[in-house]
Amino acid sequence: MDATKVLIVGGGGAIAGQLIRQYQLWSQSTGQPLELYVTSRQRPPAVHSGITWLQVDFRNPESIAAAGEELSKRATVLDHWVCCAGYLHGDFGLPEKALKSLQAAKLSGDFAVNSVGPLLMFQVCLGLLKRAPLAKAVFLSAQVGSIEDNRSGGWYGYRMSKAALNMGVRCAAIECARWRRPPAIVAVHPGTTVSGLSEPFTAHRPDAPQTAEQCAAKLFSRIQALSVEESGTFQRLDGSNIPW
Repeated sequence: MDATKVLIVGGGGAIAGQLIRQYQLWSQSTGQPLELYVTSRQRPPAVHSGITWLQVDFRNPESIAAAGEELSKRATVLDHWVCCAGYLHGDFGLPEKALKSLQAAKLSGDFAVNSVGPLLMFQVCLGLLKRAPLAKAVFLSAQVGSIEDNRSGGWYGYRMSKAALNMGVRCAAIECARWRRPPAIVAVHPGTTVSGLSEPFTAHRPDAPQTAEQCAAKLFSRIQALSVEESGTFQRLDGSNIPW
């Protein structure tokens, strides 16, 4: 039985960590062999068995190219490609609430992590994805990146970079539909989830967001159910569409 080959990009986050677990539990329960590759900006302190770790910093394009070369040496195909990387607050600063708060370095950092890096990482994996019977590529986006859905403004860098990611996903889906075996390429809004990314903005919310484990379980089910007909869409975890 051929192993299912999976790459999870941005493996240091809460959702990615639980998604790794979902794949491992699925492999154990079904007996389906699994080859799991995971990228991280810094190698995790804990050693996970059955995982090949690749060091990638989206602010360093050379690290993306190097990871692509390493993958090509280790894998012959990729069946699932999932990007969980994202930046909202941290080294670059907090989300901008007004135009007066915009800074070039912050905007550049947002775009590097949320849109440019994911597309470049996808680019270096094209050869492996083309060999899959039905490649599935999922980019975690955010509903706040929807231009049509924007009613409150603010969060300039995050909104802009996620909107740019969405356009990249749409373009990639159109281009890759011409492959001999077309893939399913989608942008997915995971919903508000308890994680380091959302913690400063959800701590005092009366409606408790979902846990990373709950989110990952829904995300795994969504990946398994993806079809070619859905390629090029912006979805929620239940499969319903979000306006661009």
